[in-house]
Amino acid sequence: MNLFIVGNGFDLAHGLPTSYADFRDYLESADWSYLQSLEEMYGFTINSSREVVKNYLWRDFETNLSNIDEIEIIEQGKNIELGLESEDIGIKETLYDFWEEKYKFIERLNDFVMSWIKQVDINVVRMTDIINAEDLFITFNYTLLLEEVYDIDKCNILHIHGSVDRDDNPPVIGHGNKDKIKEMQVMYTEACENLYEKKSAIYGAIRNYYARTLKNVEYFRNTNKGFFRRLKDIESIHIIGHSLGNVDMPYFREIYNNVSEDTIWNIYYYSKDSMIDYKKKIISIGVNEDNIKMFNSNLFFRTYID
Repeated sequence: MNLFIVGNGFDLAHGLPTSYADFRDYLESADWSYLQSLEEMYGFTINSSREVVKNYLWRDFETNLSNIDEIEIIEQGKNIELGLESEDIGIKETLYDFWEEKYKFIERLNDFVMSWIKQVDINVVRMTDIINAEDLFITFNYTLLLEEVYDIDKCNILHIHGSVDRDDNPPVIGHGNKDKIKEMQVMYTEACENLYEKKSAIYGAIRNYYARTLKNVEYFRNTNKGFFRRLKDIESIHIIGHSLGNVDMPYFREIYNNVSEDTIWNIYYYSKDSMIDYKKKIISIGVNEDNIKMFNSNLFFRTYID
C-alpha cells in the first residue's frame, strides 16, 4: 500500500490559486483594513511595496507569523500608553485590555482562510495517474481536490490542517514557534515582578498574539492517532508538493514512527537546491538514506500529461 503526503505544490500544479500570495490578494479585496492591520504587525505600512511585502512576509507566511516587529510595537506602545496615563487610566488592567482589543483581530485569521478556500474553483482536470483510490493520503491542503477530482474516499484522506467541508476540523493556519511564546512569557513575568506596567502589558499582548497564531501540532497528532495507526502496512511513501518546512516536521516524525523501517520514501522536488534540502530533512527524522529516492516533480505529473 502507498501513502501520499500532499502539500500545496500539488494544488498549485493543478492551477489552483492557493499560495500565501493568493491569500493576500483575497484579503486585499475582502477586507483591506484587516490586511493592513495584519501587515503592520510585521513592520509594513500602507506605503510599502506590494511585491516587497509578498516576498518578505507572504512567501513563507506561516513561519513569519512568529516574526512580528516586536521592537517597533514596543516603541509605539510606549507613546500610546503615555497618552493613556495622562488621562489617569494608566493602570495595568486597562493597558492589558487596550492591547487585547487592539490585537484580537488575529482571531479572525482562520475564518478568512475558510472563506478564501471556499471560493477557490477546483473544477480542474487530473494531472497524474500515479495515485489510486486504494492508497492512503495525508494532505496539508484545505481544498477537496483529492476527493472531487481524483475520487478518493474521504476515509482514506487525512486533512492534517483541516478542510472546507468539516465544521469540526476547519482550516488552520499558524506557526510552530513555541519558543517565542516562552520568550514573551519570561519578559512578561520579569516586567510584572519589577512593576513595569507598560512593558508587562505589551509583552503580555505579544505573547497572546503568538499563542493565537500557534499551530498546535501536538493536538493534531493526538486527535489523528487512529489514522496514523493505519500506516503500519505502508510499503511506499510519496511526498509531492510539500516544502518540508520546519513547522510541519513533527508530522513527518509521527509518520516515520508509524511505518516500517523498510518503507521506501519517494520525494518529488522542483529544483536541485530543494532536492538536497528535502533529503536532509527526511534523513533528520531517522529515515535510512538507502530508503530515500529522489525524483523531479515533472515525473509525478508527466504520467498523465503524456
